[in-house]
This record gives sequence, structure tokens and C-alpha cells, in this order.
Amino acid sequence: MDLKPLDDRVSVSGQVAPGEIGEIARRGFTTLICNRPDGEAPGQPRFEEIAEQAREAGMEAVFLPVTGATLGPAAARQFADAIGRSDGPVLAYCRTGTRSTALWTLSRLMEGDPKDRLRESTARAGYDMSGLLDNA
Repeated sequence: MDLKPLDDRVSVSGQVAPGEIGEIARRGFTTLICNRPDGEAPGQPRFEEIAEQAREAGMEAVFLPVTGATLGPAAARQFADAIGRSDGPVLAYCRTGTRSTALWTLSRLMEGDPKDRLRESTARAGYDMSGLLDNA
């Protein structure tokens, strides 16, 4: 499990497994956001399996699946709302963490964060959001 912080509140990762949820909660995360549609790949755990483990660990679980076609301002607003409702640190995941990072980047742009700061934050986490930021 490779958790990558984007800021002091939000981290991203690739697909999490149901058995990893307890460790995620022990690390202090209170909200888990799934940005991956169910059934995207064979053997992928369904969101409900993850959500059940998250609830048992005392975490909130949010299902906000996105694809290339649905990754945009509306999804970014929903993502920002889920973070805003959280009472602590948030872990967002998808297949590799890229979609979750893109949603965070778009949501922060909508809040007026400078592009250079977002570019640095995402690069530190190992994600190149230049294309997204250059076209925003």
C-alpha cells in the first residue's frame, strides 16, 4: 500500500484491498473516497466490500467513480464536497491514483490554488498533472 500525500489533508493511492482498511484507519484516515468504477478490471474488489471494511474500522466511505469521460468540474465539486464533509484526513483511490490526483487538482483549481503550487504538490506525489494544468 503506497499512500501519497497531496497536501496536509488528502492522500491518494492505487487500488486498496479490503484487508488494508484497518491499517489505513490506524494511520489516521477518517474518510475513504473510491474513484474507481466497480468492474473496471477482473479481480478488482467491489466498492461495497471496501466500504463494509471501512465502516467496521470507523471510517466514512464515499463512492465517486470517474472515467475519462466523467472527469471534470462536476466530479471535482463532488470530490471537494466529500473532503469538506470529512472530519479528518482523506484517502482517495483509483487504479493507480492518477484519477484521484486529477480530481484533487481540479477541485483545488476551482478554489483558486496557484497552478505552480499544484504542479509541485502532484509531482512530489509522483503524478504529472501538467496536461491538466496547462489546459485549465
